[in-house]
Amino acid sequence: MDMDRHKESILVCVHYGPHGQRLIQRGSQLAKLIGAPLRVLTVAPARREEYNLEKERYVAGWRKQTEEAGGEFLVRKCSGNKAADVIAETAREFDVTQIVIGRASQSFWHEITHGDFVDDLLNRIGAIDLHIVAVQRYPEMLEETHEKGFTALLVPRGGRYVLASQKEHDGGRSGGKPAIEGIFFRELDTDFDSGLFKVVKDGQAEYLKIVQGEWVKK
Repeated sequence: MDMDRHKESILVCVHYGPHGQRLIQRGSQLAKLIGAPLRVLTVAPARREEYNLEKERYVAGWRKQTEEAGGEFLVRKCSGNKAADVIAETAREFDVTQIVIGRASQSFWHEITHGDFVDDLLNRIGAIDLHIVAVQRYPEMLEETHEKGFTALLVPRGGRYVLASQKEHDGGRSGGKPAIEGIFFRELDTDFDSGLFKVVKDGQAEYLKIVQGEWVKK
């Protein structure tokens, strides 16, 4: 009997958003526990123009996190196929026995929670185990309590960081410190620039508290 046929292999599926890091951590822990190789897959849109700087930062962070965990990071283009098809094809290619996905709906993977994504995937992967990890749906919570986000900057001034639009900032540095790029979500029903400022660092989203146009550090 060929024992390699029974060897476990883990595939973690991530998409753009703050949940990827947690999914990779979960997959890495599972891989170490059972002594299995780890692979992390992201399904890229067919058109390159659908990428942006924030998405590229997520991918770079995930790649680094995966490689530090001893895994292999994979990028597969959709090319007109459903995400479930791409995942199933990749799973067969690497003889994957367990797949990890998150319960999040964002842009390209909107079909995950709006349709029969899980059923479609189960029909395609056969006997492969599917782990669905619950993740914090912070962006969706923001929609209920904050206005739609817009690109902004936190500019260093006199030891503080103040909120500014790209037009208001000349792109220079203050005191040797660069401005911080991100997305600002203003609280509903307020006349002040108070809310949350989203930045992406090493593939992980962080939300900074802004009170009347200034970053309030905890």
